[in-house]
Amino acid sequence: MQLGRIRDVVRHAVHDFVRNGSRIDTKAREQELEQLTFAVLEFGKMRCQFYQDEITIVDVTELALRLRETTRAITRTLKLLEKRGLAERTDVPQLWRLYVRDLDQQPCGGRSIDLRTG
Repeated sequence: MQLGRIRDVVRHAVHDFVRNGSRIDTKAREQELEQLTFAVLEFGKMRCQFYQDEITIVDVTELALRLRETTRAITRTLKLLEKRGLAERTDVPQLWRLYVRDLDQQPCGGRSIDLRTG
């Protein structure tokens, strides 16, 4: 059930990004963004569950190394999640706060997420 909710959020985020993007993206690029967004959210959930912190903070450099992506691609993905209300920049460069609590119904940091569109 929680996996379905994450997929819905990722699909909506990628759809909004592609629709509002300035350049024309192919179907392959859309799928790549969707997979990367899913991986970032999964990493945030794992970190939330493992450390049981009130706040889920991720480092762009660490994500890039773990997911074998460029920091530019990770930052672009986090900006995409920011538009959907699932991520937020911190005052420290390269650190982002993820709101993954309500995606998996775990008592970790975050705020409520409205998954409805429109």
